[in-house]
Amino acid sequence: MKIGFLGTGKITTSIVEGLIKSKANFKQILISKRSRKNSSSLAKKSSKVKVIRSNQEILDQANWVFIAITPKVAVKELVRLKFRKNQTVISFVSTMNLKTLKKLCKPATHIVKAGPLPMAEFRQSPTILYPYQKAVASFFSKIGIVVGAKDEKQNNHLWVMTSLMASYMNILKTIHDYLTKNKVKSQNANRYVSTFLKGMLNILEKDKFNFKKIIADLQTKRGINEELLKRLEKQKVFKHLSYNLNKIYLRLKKAND
Repeated sequence: MKIGFLGTGKITTSIVEGLIKSKANFKQILISKRSRKNSSSLAKKSSKVKVIRSNQEILDQANWVFIAITPKVAVKELVRLKFRKNQTVISFVSTMNLKTLKKLCKPATHIVKAGPLPMAEFRQSPTILYPYQKAVASFFSKIGIVVGAKDEKQNNHLWVMTSLMASYMNILKTIHDYLTKNKVKSQNANRYVSTFLKGMLNILEKDKFNFKKIIADLQTKRGINEELLKRLEKQKVFKHLSYNLNKIYLRLKKAND
């Protein structure tokens, strides 16, 4: 089977690198020439990766096509392209619903939305899939795990989670900066933050995501964990986060209605 990617940005690059590491059985991976740096780098990593001059050439050769371009570019580009009826089309565009995709990708009828993340490079991407298709789910399971959405509304809620990456990393940066600004060597700060995160994940899995229990267990009465949590709650940090997650959902809902 030949698979093709329209767009060679961060997500495409991560997926292709993950597939190469997984030793998945694909005849060829066709990628866009648009990002020369990314495409040439990927082509050097595997003989299965072939750089194609135009998006239409990718469509002409690929059995499966992945739409990995921005929403604005997608609207302009997809209407110019000729899809085949028997092609499977997987869209990474969060703000484009199935109805619109089916219209733009005619006569193709096998169309799904997917939300892979950059962790695909390490085969650790939680990929959102709607509607759930066994073959497509099997593909994404090679680079992580798959979470299927039951409808467009649930899909939108799951996609909200993909907006957390930069903010989550900025929280870690704040912790790291605190340490380094207070004379902790960067190498030690790196090791501490990394091991801290791994340890917290182990606690989460050990207690089977019982957040109420875990939060209670991690506090000592009048201790520093209790104090920081109360300070953040008083400043409504968590309420603000929940409020803004809902704002992202409303943006996705509006775009996908």
